Amino acid sequence: MDGFTNLMSTMAMGLSQTNVASQASIAMLKNAMNMDEAANAKMMESISEAVPSADGCGALMDVRA
Repeated sequence: MDGFTNLMSTMAMGLSQTNVASQASIAMLKNAMNMDEAANAKMMESISEAVPSADGCGALMDVRA
């Protein structure tokens, strides 16, 4: 092989490896996002099912940053 062909094959392998690494990172991020979405849905469900006490205590909360 001449130098140019060798260079091109080396660059192609490098780009392929980068592409695989990028796809793996994206898959991991999508999985994390799906897990977070499921956890948030469960949290919102549990919040909506929460019933305030009969005497109204704890029904309101002041929050200051």
